[in-house]
Amino acid sequence: MERDPRCPLPPVSQLLRQQGQEHLVEHLATLEPAARTRLEARLRCIDWEELSRPATPPSLEQLEPPRVITLAERLGRGAAWSRLGEEAYRRGQVAVLLVAGGQGTRLGRREPKGCFPIMPHSGKSLYQLQAEKVVSLSRRLGHPVPLLLMTSPATDEPTRAFFAAARGFGLTPDQLRIFCQGTVPSTDAAGRLLLAGPGELLENPDGHGGCFTALVASGNLSRLRQEGIRYLVYIQVDNVLAPVDDPLLVGLCAAEGAEVITKVLPKAHPDERVGHLLRVGGRDHIVEYTELSSEDVRRRGPDGELIYRWGSPALHCFSTAFLARLAEAGFRLPLHRSRKPLQAYVDGQVRQVVGYKSERFIFDLLPQAQVSLGLEVRREEEFAPVKNAVGDDSPDTAVRLASALYARWLEAVGVRVALPPGALIELSPLLAATESQLRQRWDGRVREITAGCLLE
Repeated sequence: MERDPRCPLPPVSQLLRQQGQEHLVEHLATLEPAARTRLEARLRCIDWEELSRPATPPSLEQLEPPRVITLAERLGRGAAWSRLGEEAYRRGQVAVLLVAGGQGTRLGRREPKGCFPIMPHSGKSLYQLQAEKVVSLSRRLGHPVPLLLMTSPATDEPTRAFFAAARGFGLTPDQLRIFCQGTVPSTDAAGRLLLAGPGELLENPDGHGGCFTALVASGNLSRLRQEGIRYLVYIQVDNVLAPVDDPLLVGLCAAEGAEVITKVLPKAHPDERVGHLLRVGGRDHIVEYTELSSEDVRRRGPDGELIYRWGSPALHCFSTAFLARLAEAGFRLPLHRSRKPLQAYVDGQVRQVVGYKSERFIFDLLPQAQVSLGLEVRREEEFAPVKNAVGDDSPDTAVRLASALYARWLEAVGVRVALPPGALIELSPLLAATESQLRQRWDGRVREITAGCLLE
């Protein structure tokens, strides 16, 4: 129900007291008029109900095994799905959605994570690597494939400057569509909003699920629909091996009339930090690892298999008609809350406190889908995340996984690969972003690789 414009809004102080935020009433009284007006305007925009009621994972008793197209099933039907998907690509019905709201803090950098120089010989950044995959796909098809790139308030301006300085890495201005996600206030253990400084709430980006809200609010979803885009291939910027030229994925979505396809892989070990695909009441759900205990992830079903078996590498295909249906219905992704050490302004100084961040998860769209399913993929072909500075899921492990994949592609076209320890192959997406592209473009001039190299 819309507010009657003839009725004055209640004072912000009244609203804050109703929500148990009396400390902000006191803080507002200390601010200059302009700063007080800005903070009051932000406080009026907060959805207090959703902030106070974070989502909770389903109970074990509700869980059912998901429907997953396994690697064995792909062998028999994959060719037909790929043909359907290729038709969709050729008809200009596919766009790519790249989520890149994070900063490179855990990699020791303050800039957007996408600016991190990841490739071993060229020094290409994560942004350049992902952009060139879309450029390569566009050249293969003979028409530009839209790349929608979601930033956060902290990464938006530097991301735009980074792409502008590189002339979009080959993407046309109309092809590259950058839009910014929203933010959510952080709270303390009692649910009170924290401050970042005088007159400024402590907020965090609203998670990868913020891309749904931002796609709608920015007008990009409406534009895609007007352009005849029917499928969105979703990837995250820090997955070096994330494919965008994927006819089988898109074709499966078309063949099944699915609204969402979620790629999955068997977890490497019970504690692997990934989401888990499951079913509840006949609808797919993904349960995030942060919402499970070490005992939960080790539980097994009657068949002896881990209940939380299928891990999600955050690779999806979404129907734009599905997203539009939810947008028209006013659907909002729920918030999930997690405990974090935060730097907050308390008693006149910034210090570390134990607080809570709230985020939206894109996979909470799955339960809204009338038809959705999982698609098993090979880890070594599609999942090389960069999450940590060293150790597992680090730049070192990612480039080694990429090098091993490129070596297999080269061996498939007849190249003898015999690398010494520590040597790495880098293959530019502009030469080949997929094994199929390499087969089509390889001219055979290189017959043997015995040292680290860049194939550009």
